[in-house]
Amino acid sequence: MIATSSRQRLLAAGAALALGVAGIGTATLLASPASAAPASLAAAGDTDGDGLLDSWETQGYDANGDGVIDVNLPAMGADPNRKDLFVEMDYMQGRLPSSTVAFDRMVNVFATAPVSNPNGTTGITLHLDAGTAGGTTYNLGGGNQVTYDSNLSPALTETNALKAANFDSKRAAIFYYMLWADDYDSSCSSGNAFALPNDTFIVTMGPRCGWTVTQDMQVGTFVHEFGHTLGLKHGGTDNGNYKPNYLSVMNYSFQFSGVPRADGTPYFGYSNVAPATLSETNLNESVGLGSLASGWRTTYYCPNGTAKTTTTPASQPIDWNCNGTFTSGVSTDINNDGAKGSISASNNWAEIQFGGGAVGGSGSGTLSKSAKTPTDEHELTKADWDQLRVGVLPSH
Repeated sequence: MIATSSRQRLLAAGAALALGVAGIGTATLLASPASAAPASLAAAGDTDGDGLLDSWETQGYDANGDGVIDVNLPAMGADPNRKDLFVEMDYMQGRLPSSTVAFDRMVNVFATAPVSNPNGTTGITLHLDAGTAGGTTYNLGGGNQVTYDSNLSPALTETNALKAANFDSKRAAIFYYMLWADDYDSSCSSGNAFALPNDTFIVTMGPRCGWTVTQDMQVGTFVHEFGHTLGLKHGGTDNGNYKPNYLSVMNYSFQFSGVPRADGTPYFGYSNVAPATLSETNLNESVGLGSLASGWRTTYYCPNGTAKTTTTPASQPIDWNCNGTFTSGVSTDINNDGAKGSISASNNWAEIQFGGGAVGGSGSGTLSKSAKTPTDEHELTKADWDQLRVGVLPSH
């Protein structure tokens, strides 16, 4: 439901578009699923439903209504008929990926997304801004090196302070903000998005906790934390983790190594299928994850707590209890959470929410933890990763 004043602003934004007025800085937009542009957004002048008004994407964004364009979206490649996401990446010394190939890979994850657009294309255009460190391709006029702080503590306060000092507030309705940092709250965690959805996230795999970081880990964690910012959860429909039917980099099993495709190559994106719910008290090993998983392999846990990755497509039989046979009526804890229940999955690309926090003009841009539940607070840590690398599920 949109409050009356917000609805009026939406209608005013649409009227302004029709009149050709550039820059509607006060518009409040609804977060929307990636699969379609809701009628309310289209009526307000957001044809592609990405949270950015058509007038902003065709004429530029005037943040304070003074008649001067503050963010030149057309020059940055925005398209009112294709979904766009803009992310400013600030960084501490040594924490930014050393090669723009990492940025190419992040952009490709979104470019190849099975998300439809009004212009008949599929995919989302991800615009990354690392400033001068991003070269010509990834320099959109922002992106700063910030003061090094090996431990952002308290994380919320310190991240807000760095953002306030280094991020132009006139960009807040357009750009998500992220920070490549070292550690926060002495957690040795890989990152944090603070709330679901939101406009800010951090990736923290620095030397303080002895991380040995690969490009895969940087790409996977960026996409993972940005996923939280776009409203996605660790378990798809819930916050459960290590689900073998949840084929997404949001799943800790796949955050650093990617979801294995049937041919063995990794995929560092969100799930595009939702295999059937699995009942851990009544598993049919002969059907695996079902036909929807034919293009994928998966990882699950044996009764002794060790991880096992299938060597054949996950649509084929899976030996859930690791006893060497394929039977029905199997009862075993395949995500090793200490219980045997129903494990559901989801199609992430159909669930993305655009316009979290201040993006879209609907918030202040100041971080808040109010939208995040306690079970979301734990992000993958260095200790977790050390255990996962040897095929053992971390205990919490």
